[in-house]
Amino acid sequence: MENLIFTRIDDRLIHGQVVAAWLRTYSNVSHILVIDDQAFRDDFMQQMFKMLVPSEITIEIRSVDEAAQMMRAGLKKPTMVIVKAPVTLKRLMDMGLKFDKINIGGMGMSAGRKKLFQNVSSTPEENDIFREMMKNGVTLEVQIIPAAKTVNVANILK
Repeated sequence: MENLIFTRIDDRLIHGQVVAAWLRTYSNVSHILVIDDQAFRDDFMQQMFKMLVPSEITIEIRSVDEAAQMMRAGLKKPTMVIVKAPVTLKRLMDMGLKFDKINIGGMGMSAGRKKLFQNVSSTPEENDIFREMMKNGVTLEVQIIPAAKTVNVANILK
């Protein structure tokens, strides 16, 4: 997909690490697209996210359905996509969108999740989503920060 520079799963969505480290690594990114139905309905969270992003970077917080429409129409700027959970990307893929590579960052421990790799946790259902994505040619990599070693999820999920 043209202008899709980086796709990340991070349950915190926008935070200092995304802003400081990943935007420095992907310095050509000029737009962040947060795709999350809950954040889309939360005006306070939207304002917080906008305050965290440097003024030269634009940010949009969209529902899954809106984001799918927008992405099908074409991303107009070099864009970083951030979602909270794998199911969001699965929904987008089920709507016909394609992702070549997905970065898995923060997926913290919560009900039903077990350790996948270091501080990344996932449910059996999320692991199934990962397997389906890989089967469809998506490269999945765990990399919490840009300076960390990249670990291919195919080597973790046997």
